[in-house]
Amino acid sequence: MKPMIITLKNGCLTAGIDTMGAQLISLKDKDGTEYIWQRDPEVWKNCSPILFPIVGNLRNDRTWIEGKEYSIVKHGPCKTLEFDLLVSDETEAVFALDDGHFPEGCYPYRFQLRVRYRLGEKGLTASLEVENRDGRDIFYCLGFHTGFRCPLGEGERFEDYELTFPEKQTAGYRRYDLEKLEFDKSREYPFPGKDGIHIPLTRALFANDAFWFDRTAAREVSLKSRVSGRGVKVEYPDFETVAFWTTPGERGTFLCIEPWNGSGACSDEDDEFIHKNHLQRLSQGKTGIYSMTISLL
Repeated sequence: MKPMIITLKNGCLTAGIDTMGAQLISLKDKDGTEYIWQRDPEVWKNCSPILFPIVGNLRNDRTWIEGKEYSIVKHGPCKTLEFDLLVSDETEAVFALDDGHFPEGCYPYRFQLRVRYRLGEKGLTASLEVENRDGRDIFYCLGFHTGFRCPLGEGERFEDYELTFPEKQTAGYRRYDLEKLEFDKSREYPFPGKDGIHIPLTRALFANDAFWFDRTAAREVSLKSRVSGRGVKVEYPDFETVAFWTTPGERGTFLCIEPWNGSGACSDEDDEFIHKNHLQRLSQGKTGIYSMTISLL
């Protein structure tokens, strides 16, 4: 079956989701302003991949689970897989895949992953629903990787925007080591703003790839223009950490806001999957639900 674009509408907002990867590829307001990065293979070919059963990279794309070696590509294989469409109406769509969709030797557990999108008057809620279909506990990491257009308006610059937390962040952030391909957990960098709340965007912030708050004091953040006041608020109540990323250079006219349970390889981890930070454990027959709400400002 060829990939399809599923459209949700409610009179205030319009959203588009691609069955390939169940990626959110469009979110427009009633005036037609697009808030989601439009895929460009010369800059970044994705726009909002679903991260499962890992977040980021493993060392050499490999890990050990219950004494056996498995190969999992960066962020997991979901972005290259066609999801089944379970539900589709005007304001809600549900997509699913299971362990049978995964490449052989990728992941040992039986599961179903559902991605649910619900459109409201002021925004969109996306939920990841992991169902344990195995005869044992299963373990996984997961996250969102949504790219928002930045800047939104003509005449604006990337540097006109800032990230804002609702309360002061008491911990710093972690940098990615591009030589070792891991987050350096031996050093904490101070909050990249004067007040612990606002982060003015600069290209230099992303010189080392993503920056990651692994001990965030809040479960929401806003990305907003200081010129127009427009932007998005992202709430992620079920995620313990958040990262931010864009491509280096001037062509990356987007910012990814990434709620994570997990991360790429870390300097204080070995290659045992069970030792990954913020790893999720789910009992037999249970379903874990992890939501993110995007509200337009």
